[in-house]
Amino acid sequence: MTTPREGPLQVHSNDVSTSRFTPHGEFRIWTEGDILCYDATGPFNLEALHALAAARVKIVQQWKPGRRIAALVHWHTSALMSPEAFAAYGQGLERFHESANLPVALAWVASPEVEGMQLMIAKFEELFARRKTNFRLFDSLEPARAWVNACLAEVHGTPSA
Repeated sequence: MTTPREGPLQVHSNDVSTSRFTPHGEFRIWTEGDILCYDATGPFNLEALHALAAARVKIVQQWKPGRRIAALVHWHTSALMSPEAFAAYGQGLERFHESANLPVALAWVASPEVEGMQLMIAKFEELFARRKTNFRLFDSLEPARAWVNACLAEVHGTPSA
C-alpha cells in the first residue's frame, strides 16, 4: 500500500504544513472506493500531526463520501510521537469523527520492525475505545484489507470498489 493509486484524491502532509516549524514524520492520504488510505512514516512531532489534520480535512472535503467509510493505515519506520503530538492526534480524530461519519473500521498495518508500535499501541487502543472505533492491528496488508472490506460489506451489502 506504499504507493497510492493515481487519481485526483491524494494529499501529502508536506503539502499542507500549517507551521513555521518543520514537521517530522509524514502522511500520504488517498481514497480507494469507500476506504480512506494512509501511509504514515514516523517518528512524529506536533507539527506533523497538525499537517495530518489539515490533510485529512482537505481530502474529505474533496471526497465527500456519501456512505459509511473505513480507514486503512500502513505504518512505516516508526510510530513514536511526542506526548503533544499524541494529544493532537486525539483531537484531530475527534474533529474528524464529528465532521465525517464514524468509520466502520480502522485497520492499522505495522510490521514488527516499526519502531515504538508496541509502546504506543496501548495508548491508541484506549483512545479508539473511548471514541467507539472498531479497530484492529495487523502485521501485513492483505488480512487488514480483507477485514476492512468485510466490515464495509456488512454495512453496505457490497464490497468497496
